[in-house]
Amino acid sequence: MKGRVIRKIKGFYYVNSDNNIYECKLRGALKIKNDKLNCIVGDIVEFDEKEQAICKVFERENYLDRPLISNIDYAGITFAIKSPDFDYTNFQKVLLNVYDRNITPFVIFTKVDLISDTELKEFTDNFHMVFSTLELDVFPVIATDDTALSDLREFIAGKITAFSGPSGVGKSTLINNLLNEDILRTGDISEKTDRGKHTTTESRIFELDNSTLIVDTPGFSSLDFPKLKEKTALSRLFPDFQDYSVLCKFRDCTHINEPECGVKSALENAKIPKLRYEFYLYSYNNIFREVKK
Repeated sequence: MKGRVIRKIKGFYYVNSDNNIYECKLRGALKIKNDKLNCIVGDIVEFDEKEQAICKVFERENYLDRPLISNIDYAGITFAIKSPDFDYTNFQKVLLNVYDRNITPFVIFTKVDLISDTELKEFTDNFHMVFSTLELDVFPVIATDDTALSDLREFIAGKITAFSGPSGVGKSTLINNLLNEDILRTGDISEKTDRGKHTTTESRIFELDNSTLIVDTPGFSSLDFPKLKEKTALSRLFPDFQDYSVLCKFRDCTHINEPECGVKSALENAKIPKLRYEFYLYSYNNIFREVKK
């Protein structure tokens, strides 16, 4: 039989096949010691119903390392505007990882009820100014307001969407309200650190309707950079640089010290926001362990 892994708990894989859930283990040949990618949530698998064993994992269309999830259409990058305050660095780290896996991102801002309409407009105007050329769909929502979720429901209809973001931003509350059920436990923000407490400890797929799947994923307080081998690979994860990088004199331009660099020229002419270029330098120095001045 064929199905999709919707949950994994301590070596057991829960496979949805024709709306029936089967608890399975991996057949011996599929187990590779200490390999987290043996079989992950989102995988399409073939399994033996009688033996309750997964015997084949089909090739993945894509996957994310963190959260560990495969075969998704959208990554719904979910950040709170306040409590915890929006973090541009962490947000851009998530973007890098999503672009590295060729997955389409969109943005959800939660807890918009904690700021005034004027503050919300000021925040969203600044956000769109920084990321204007990325063509990101943005949804400011109040997770408990069903009316505010209607546009989001329509956007993800017929797709597989993983909701990813820091702890405490309200992902579980958001998903509970999308599903119209209190399935997921929700948490609070630590007053001392202004960070969320981890309430989701595993990636898990839920069915919104017959064609729409949503994935709750564990929150994070920090996120690693993608692992890149070639220095020129980084700029390809900045879609807003692409129109200018083709104008560089050197094909292997890193957009740091080289002369006649299209990206640096665009920066000087305010076509690339300073915050984006600063994050590019920050990423470059962390990924390749070099300090450039």
